[in-house]
Amino acid sequence: MVSRRNFAAITMIMAIVLFLFQGLNLAKEKLNHYERNAYAAEKEELEDNSNVFGAEDTSGEVNVEGSRGKMVYIGNDMDSSVGAVISEWCRYMKYEAVSCKSMSKYDKAMAKKGAVQPEIIVVNSESIDWTTLKDVMDLQDCVDEGIHVVFANLPDVSVIKKNQKLRELIGITEVREDSTTVKGLDLYDNLMLGGENIYQAEKKAEEKMQDLELTFPWFKLANGTKAYMKGFPEDETLKTQDYPVVIWRKNFETASVFVVNGDYMEDEVGLGLLTGMLYETRNYLIYPVVNAQNLIMQNFPSLAEENTNEMQEIYGNGTKGVNRDIIWPSIASIYEKNHFGLTCMTAPKLDYDNPAEPDGSLLNYYAKLLNEEKGEMGLSGFTESETVLKEKLTEDQEFMKNNLSDFQFSSFYSGNLSEKEIQNALQQSILQNVRTVVTDQDTEGDLVGYLDKQTTRQKIVTEDTDQFTYRSWMKMKSIESALGYASVELDLNKVIYPKTENDRWEKIVKEFASNVGTYWQPFSGFDGTTVSDCDSRIRTFLNSRYEDEREDDTITLKTTGTEKTAYYVIRTHNESVEKVTGGTAEQLEDSAWLIRAEKSEVTITLGAADHRYYYEKGAKNK
Repeated sequence: MVSRRNFAAITMIMAIVLFLFQGLNLAKEKLNHYERNAYAAEKEELEDNSNVFGAEDTSGEVNVEGSRGKMVYIGNDMDSSVGAVISEWCRYMKYEAVSCKSMSKYDKAMAKKGAVQPEIIVVNSESIDWTTLKDVMDLQDCVDEGIHVVFANLPDVSVIKKNQKLRELIGITEVREDSTTVKGLDLYDNLMLGGENIYQAEKKAEEKMQDLELTFPWFKLANGTKAYMKGFPEDETLKTQDYPVVIWRKNFETASVFVVNGDYMEDEVGLGLLTGMLYETRNYLIYPVVNAQNLIMQNFPSLAEENTNEMQEIYGNGTKGVNRDIIWPSIASIYEKNHFGLTCMTAPKLDYDNPAEPDGSLLNYYAKLLNEEKGEMGLSGFTESETVLKEKLTEDQEFMKNNLSDFQFSSFYSGNLSEKEIQNALQQSILQNVRTVVTDQDTEGDLVGYLDKQTTRQKIVTEDTDQFTYRSWMKMKSIESALGYASVELDLNKVIYPKTENDRWEKIVKEFASNVGTYWQPFSGFDGTTVSDCDSRIRTFLNSRYEDEREDDTITLKTTGTEKTAYYVIRTHNESVEKVTGGTAEQLEDSAWLIRAEKSEVTITLGAADHRYYYEKGAKNK
C-alpha cells in the first residue's frame, strides 16, 4: 500500500514532469517568431559592391587596389574558357589579371617603363608560335627570372616531338605514345584539399559517372618532375611511376613549370588547380575563402494540391501529404546527418494554370518548422506552367499578404533567368527585400558575385546529385579547395510532376543522401550556412583585402576592407598551426587549417608537423 507521503511525492513528480514537457513546448511555440524572416536585413546596411576587387567602374577601370600580385595570360581572348577561369581566380585571390595575345605582346608590355613582373604566366598553347624557338626560349627566360609558368594545355604531339627545347621546359624526355586510353584517373592528395580521389568505375553502376577525358598523349617525364594526376593504363603490369601523367610540375632552381595534359583548365576545375599550384610554389599559402556550405531544396515545399491523381497512384497520398509526410522527413534526416545549412525555396504553386489554391496553413507550418531547424525559407521563381513570371509573383504576393504578411523573403531562386529578367523580377514587391539570388549551375558569370550594388548572386555548384559524375565531383572538389564553397541543389518539382520512373522520391533520395554523405564529407570542416548567411560571407570575401608576412615561426595576417569576420585557409608543408591570436583555427586535414580572422590583425604560430596545435585560451570556434 502506498503511503500518503509517497503518493504525494509521486504526484508532485508527475506534475513537475508534465509541467516541464508542456512548458518546453509552450516556450518553444512562444519563442518561435516564424512570422518574420530571421535572415531579412536592410540591404543598405550590408556591404555593397563599392570596394569589390577586380570590379570595373563606369569608366572601365578595374579596381586592383590591394593587389597580391600579377598573373599574365598568354591567349587570344580573356573571355575564352581558360581566360575566364583565370579572371575569376584573380578576382577571388586578389591578383591583377593581365592578358597578352602572344609572347611578343608580353615582351613589349614588360619593356615599358615601370612594368611589374608577374608571379605567374598561364600559357594557352594555341597562342604560341611553334614555328620558331623564340617563344619557347622567352618562356624559359621567364622561368630563369623566377616567374612560374602554367601550360593550360599542350600543343599537338607532333610539335612536342620536334621541339627539344619545349620538352626540356615542360619536363618530357620522350613521347611514349601519341595517344593512349586509360581506365580512369588518380588525382593525388598533394594538390587540392579533400585527399586523394580515384575516378575509375569499379562497378557497373559507377560507369554512368565516367565523363572525364580518358584519351590523351602518353609522355615519359624527366627527372625533377612531380606528378599530381595520372591515368590507370590497360596494362596492369606497369609500375605506378610509368603510368600516363595528366598533370605534373617540372622544377627549376628559380621557378616551376606546371603542365595540364587535358581540358581541366577550361572550367571550375581550373580554380582549384591554380590555387594548388600556387601552394606548391610556397612554403605556406594563406588565401581567403567564403566558408559556406549550402543545401538548397528547390520547389519545396509546394503548397497547392495539384497533380493529385498521380501522387495518389504512386504514393497513396495527395501532393500536400507527399511533401509533409514523405519528403520532409527525408530532407530533415539528410540535414541532421551532414554539415550543410538548409534553405527551402518554396513554391506556393507549381502549375499556375491549375485552379487549386495554395494552402496558407501549410505555409505557416513550414515557416515554423524551418525556423525551429534554423533553416531558411526563400522563394522559387519556377513554374511548371507557361505563366509569365510577373503574374506568378503577383499571385505569390497576394498569397503571402493574406497568410504571412510580415514575412519578407531575403533569397530568391531565379533558375536560368537572364540577368535582365532577374532585375525585372526584383522590382516586384514580393522580392523588394531580397538580398541574394541563387542561379542555376549553367548560368554565365562567376560562382559568387554582385548582381547589382546591393544584391549578391550565388551559383549552384551541383544540381541533382542523383546524376553526379566524375567531372562534377572534380569541379566540386576544386571549388571547395579554392573557395570553401558548396551549393548543392535538389529540385522537388520532378517528384510532384514525374516524367520517368527515376523521378520517384524513393530512388532520388537514396542516391542523393548517399552522395551528399560521401563526396562532401572531406569538407565538413567548413561551415553550414543558409543562402542568406552565405550572402553575408560572400560580401566579406569579395570586399576584403589581406596581407601576410612571416618572421621565423610567426605569420602576421592583416585584413582590411571589412569589419566582419573574414575566413582564410592556410596550407603548410610539414608544419602545423600551434597558436592563433585575434581569431581561431580549425584543422581541415593534414597541413590545412581554416582561420577565422575575428580581428583585423591575426598572428599564427607554426611548429613542426608532429607538434600538437592549440587555441589561445578563451578563443572559441563558432
